[in-house]
Amino acid sequence: MISESPIRLRDVGVDEDALSEYLVKHDEAAELDFRSFGGYHEVRERARELIETQLDKKAALDAIGARAVKGIIFTGPPGTGKTHLARIIGHEAKATFYLVSGPSIVSKWVGDSEDTLRRIFDAAEKEERAIIFFDEIDSIAERRTDDSHEASKRLVAQLLTLLDGFDQKASNIVVIAATNRIDDIDEALLRPGRFDWEISFGLPTDSDRVEILMVGARKLKTSGDLPIEEIAALTEGWSAARLSSIWTEAALVAAGEGRGSISDEDMAEAFERVLRRPSRDRRETPRVA
Repeated sequence: MISESPIRLRDVGVDEDALSEYLVKHDEAAELDFRSFGGYHEVRERARELIETQLDKKAALDAIGARAVKGIIFTGPPGTGKTHLARIIGHEAKATFYLVSGPSIVSKWVGDSEDTLRRIFDAAEKEERAIIFFDEIDSIAERRTDDSHEASKRLVAQLLTLLDGFDQKASNIVVIAATNRIDDIDEALLRPGRFDWEISFGLPTDSDRVEILMVGARKLKTSGDLPIEEIAALTEGWSAARLSSIWTEAALVAAGEGRGSISDEDMAEAFERVLRRPSRDRRETPRVA
């Protein structure tokens, strides 16, 4: 009996339209520039260098005969802004941006994941300039051992082949990856010619925290003097994501009391709320006086 239902796309490989889920369209209205990334000056300068030399001045690199950087890996604790900075790089570089979340690309169908990776790289090579960003790359490129699943080994091998295969002289592809667990990444990926640069995101310093809070304040309607520096001093060990959640709570406090702007009292109450949340931060943080 002949089935009346069509053949599934995975039975004939990944359809080109299926790649749209990995393609992030530029939102001109979104605040995606280096001004929206508070603190981390050294990290931001390294990112600017990536855009200016690897993409904007690629012809000069070719003329010198230098080997361009193929891949950059962002490392550091969760919530420190790795994914946000990758999005900023793509926006500032005016590059076609592919976002590959580790878990999302893993398929139960044999060969499906590898085929998707190949098609993403093939599509990127056709663009004037492209960035392929692997979020949580440790979930698809874990260190290979004798106990590793065969599917995991195949996926790592395919990624290595793709990184080695694309011709940097004929392509404007830069591959960026992010991980919270650099020690779990297969060592072969970290060799020269693959992920050449490692950019480390530590927890924000006191001055970083001030900038992160100020960036958040610019997006909101506030009134009066806010205790930004005081709260920055009290949040040692907090990630950028946890700091930013103060503004979410502050807005809820202000709106809940019928005010149209955030005051110093709202921000102080928001800090207390975030402080009381369960957290994996090991340091004790004092309360606002």
